[in-house]
Amino acid sequence: MVDDRTSRPRVLLVTLRRLNTHAAWCSNFAFEDVIRSVDDVDMLELDPGPHFHLREHVARSIACRNPYRIFQGLNPGVKPVRLNRDYDVLVFVCMNVWDLLYLNAVADWQTRCKVKVCYLTEFYVGQAPELQHLLRRLKDFDLVFSSCSGSVGTLGEIVGKPCHHLPYAVDVLRFTPYPKPRARVIDVFSIGRRSEPVHQALRRLAATREFFYLYDTLPASLVQPSNPVEHRDMLASTARVSRFFVTYPAKFGDGESHGQSEVGARYFEGAAAGAVLLGHAPGALTFHRDFPWPDAVVELKGDGSDVADVLAHLSRRPDEMARLGARNALAALRWYDWAYRWRSILQTAGLAPRPALDRRVHALDALAAGAERIKLSA
Repeated sequence: MVDDRTSRPRVLLVTLRRLNTHAAWCSNFAFEDVIRSVDDVDMLELDPGPHFHLREHVARSIACRNPYRIFQGLNPGVKPVRLNRDYDVLVFVCMNVWDLLYLNAVADWQTRCKVKVCYLTEFYVGQAPELQHLLRRLKDFDLVFSSCSGSVGTLGEIVGKPCHHLPYAVDVLRFTPYPKPRARVIDVFSIGRRSEPVHQALRRLAATREFFYLYDTLPASLVQPSNPVEHRDMLASTARVSRFFVTYPAKFGDGESHGQSEVGARYFEGAAAGAVLLGHAPGALTFHRDFPWPDAVVELKGDGSDVADVLAHLSRRPDEMARLGARNALAALRWYDWAYRWRSILQTAGLAPRPALDRRVHALDALAAGAERIKLSA
């Protein structure tokens, strides 16, 4: 049970961090942690029950194949929870549509919370025909946000109310190289989705032993860090000392997106670390709003044939490299922190921010001002 009789947090944050330990979810957990740091929050960590993985598989299979609402109410093996008090806001950050099933373990959340907010980070229009019945569960929420800008119109039609685009972001205070930037000893850092021809071209450069290429070697399905905070710390500390950070559109190389090009989290992470983004820019118009520069990403050919030439050209222009990296880090301090996303949610909900949110924004502003001074003195 969630019951706090001494303090009265206004936000109930329901998290999946004990149910899904995949690395891809760690960005969502970082958003939750930032919310906790800037608002008055009760975090409800849903726990797996007996035979969780089997029950989860069965519940997902039934709910995804059957349009009847009774099947959408199945508990996918999560320990039941009953709320003992009311909240001003419920926040549920989820990756996929079927994650909505986990809320079936929480009794009375619809009536105990005045404003119910869902941030669905991944939904693509091409998924709508098979998932419409699950998407209708979003009608239980007052506000629905998605990181996929091309999907909010379709979501609104299905849910019957306006849905909102909320871009990815990052814990910039964790990723920023400021106030004391260190030497960038890694030439290229690649984690997650990548182009195989580009990857092999980078490996050939690394074979010369005059080039440091750091990349992951485990399939994505196996990357399940034991501690999401430690994983994000590792990612941030590595990115901060990398010259280039490989970025590709969300779900790059995966048919799940049905060809819909969206902005993934990697763009914000690499920028926040002050690295130069390398790879391919997404086709989403919102990318050009959030990264309003013609050289936001150093573009590479899909076959990897220009990798060596592009990197050699930029390596001969250290001032240009420094400009691109500093511009990215400054933009992150001003626009890309999760605090700004939480502020947008509060504004949409008509709720006032807590003082801790203003303090975090002031800290970001102070770092940006210091970075500007470093840039001018360079």
